[in-house]
Amino acid sequence: MNENIFAFSATETGYNHTKIDKVCEDASDFYDDEKMHICVVADGHGSDNYPRADRGSKLAVDAAIKCTIDFVNTAKAEDVLTDEKHNYIMLLQLTKSILRTWHQSVDDDYAKRPFTEIELENVSDKYKKKYLAENESDRRIEKAYGCTLIMYVVTNEYSFGMQVGDGKCVIIDREGNFTEPIPCDENCQMNITTSLCDCDAIEEFRFFITDRMPTAVFCGSDGIDDSYANVEELYALYRSILKIFIEHGNEVGKGEIKEYLPVLTKRGSGDDVSIGLIMNAERVKNIAPVLEIQSEIFKLSEKLKEMKHQKDVTSEKDKSLSSKIKNWLDSGREYPKKMDDVIQVNELRISIKQLSEEIEAIERKIRNLNERQYGFVFENEDACSKVMEQEADNSVDMELQDVEDASEVIQEKKSCSEDIVFETAKMEEAANNVLNGQNQTTTKANETSEQRSLIEQSETIETSVTGQEEA
Repeated sequence: MNENIFAFSATETGYNHTKIDKVCEDASDFYDDEKMHICVVADGHGSDNYPRADRGSKLAVDAAIKCTIDFVNTAKAEDVLTDEKHNYIMLLQLTKSILRTWHQSVDDDYAKRPFTEIELENVSDKYKKKYLAENESDRRIEKAYGCTLIMYVVTNEYSFGMQVGDGKCVIIDREGNFTEPIPCDENCQMNITTSLCDCDAIEEFRFFITDRMPTAVFCGSDGIDDSYANVEELYALYRSILKIFIEHGNEVGKGEIKEYLPVLTKRGSGDDVSIGLIMNAERVKNIAPVLEIQSEIFKLSEKLKEMKHQKDVTSEKDKSLSSKIKNWLDSGREYPKKMDDVIQVNELRISIKQLSEEIEAIERKIRNLNERQYGFVFENEDACSKVMEQEADNSVDMELQDVEDASEVIQEKKSCSEDIVFETAKMEEAANNVLNGQNQTTTKANETSEQRSLIEQSETIETSVTGQEEA
């Protein structure tokens, strides 16, 4: 088995669920052997109408891994790679196998434990009729176990992903590009999602197949992506996780994910959260320079948004005050605060000019960083070392160019009012903590204490959790 490639998963009960003593309805698992690497996440439906969704998600994960192992061991690689041209005949067969196994597991579970009155006391009458129908053919007990499913599989010849329902599968390729190749499902909106328990579930699965081996894959339940305002913030989280693996090794990286999920659900969606991961450790190290550039672009982009907003606010103040001055002058009335307001308008226009120049400087730096990012080509570890050396040289050159480009801006900034201040000190301090690593200590206890906040430090630099509450 290639030790450079491994799968991993972690699940944490949602913060909102712990407050009301509700069970975790997410499930995740992974599998590794010499032929394949699998990660799976499932999210049980949170409504009271699905009283066994927690068991449904666990059964779904087990069924997916069991059936996929059989599939990879028997399917021919050339057939899988041409499956898209044949309307995914082979992956649809795998899907049928998973659905059949899941339904059988649901039936077995129900046979051992029929529904109780306590389980159904909060279920609507509509769903009770489905669960308790006297005619067995009318009974829809699988609805009580409803859940979503996301799985990704990497083999030596191909990799593929499959999904029903919400959540996101994010792939990082060998050039460091972040993509979501599994097609989006327009039927998944707000709290509505497709599900394993649907009558037409086989038609609701989406697929992706490639012969290009990914550098890393993240499968996340919707509790993960709902914790962020946009996909760029989500990608920043995954980038932070990859940096932890690069700088501190696989075991620390896995531990950090487990320890950070409770923090994430509390700060973010409040929902159950699950992450599945497949990673090629060597390739991840190779794209380290690209990840650093992407982090810098993300920080600059966030700062750019803030500065553009500040410019818009300042421009509105300028327009309002200028209009006020004009109206007073046009009226011919005495204007006791004329000089004060004129001075304020001049200060506002100086600020607008300065902000425009700083915005232009940031946009120029982002363009330069993008050009450098897309110029990288990684073939092997030696090539990576040369690229990283070149990256260090380029960083020096770029910093010198940035100083020259921004010299006038810096001079004007010294005389700027205190209103134009960006709170970067904490971000820089956190960045130094992450980039420099934790100081070595003499006891294992202190070591553990320092490691616990690694992802959170990266989050301080790169991401901003929305703090949305679970619907």
